[in-house]
Parts: sequence; C-alpha cells; structure tokens
Amino acid sequence: MADPEVEIFWPSSLPSTPALEQQDVLREAGVTATCMLRPTRRGATDAVLVLVTSAVLEPFLSTLFGRLAEQAHKGLQAFVDGLLGGRSDGAEAPDGVIVESAEGGRVTFTADLPEQAYEQAVGLEACGDRWTWDSRRAIWTPA
Repeated sequence: MADPEVEIFWPSSLPSTPALEQQDVLREAGVTATCMLRPTRRGATDAVLVLVTSAVLEPFLSTLFGRLAEQAHKGLQAFVDGLLGGRSDGAEAPDGVIVESAEGGRVTFTADLPEQAYEQAVGLEACGDRWTWDSRRAIWTPA
C-alpha cells in the first residue's frame, strides 16, 4: 500500500480547531494530512469530508488507524470523535464525518455510532458504494 494521504475538508462555518488537531494526530502517525476549509452552502448540513487520496478504503482504514491505536477500530473511533466530539467550549460540531476513497467508496460516520460500527468499518470493502450504519440491524449497508 502506498503511504496514506488524507485531505480533511472542514466546514468553514465551524471553528477549525478540531480539524487542525486531528490533522496533527495524523501527521504524528506519519500520514500526509492537509486540512482545508470548505465554503458554507446554503441549506447544506455541516459534514466533514475526509478524502483518502492514495489508497483503497478498507486497507487504508485498518492500516492508518492501526497506527493511531493498538486496535484499528479504536483509532478510527478516536479520530471521528475528535472531529465530531462534544466541544468543552460549547462550540458547534459537524453533523457527520464522511470518509471517501479515490475509488469512490464512501462511509458516513455520525456521533451516535456504537463501537461495533467502528469494528466493522475497518474491514468494510467499500469500493464504489456509499455506506451508512443501519442501527436496527447493526450492520453497514450500501445506500
């Protein structure tokens, strides 16, 4: 696998501190990471787009987030929580984090996901599909 590269597109309507902090976490793990502000669109929800520019999504998630924590799903959860997590300063947070690969696989994470969702996400073969968590069935499903 090529060295991972990540671009974080952060909604410009929100304070950028969480995005910059997670960019630093990725860089400390040896990942080339860039954070860019995305213009606010009228009527759109504030979601973070994390673009994986150099890898297929499934091996990327397990490899990258294995660098951030002993268990890859814990690293992924910590990364998403860092972007979505409750701000102690009361600032607004994005509605979700969308992780998208160059091949088009797309996984949407929200703040209310159980640990099981992260466990499944690191092994998800998400090529070309858009995946959302089905809480009723406790499984990722293509949208």
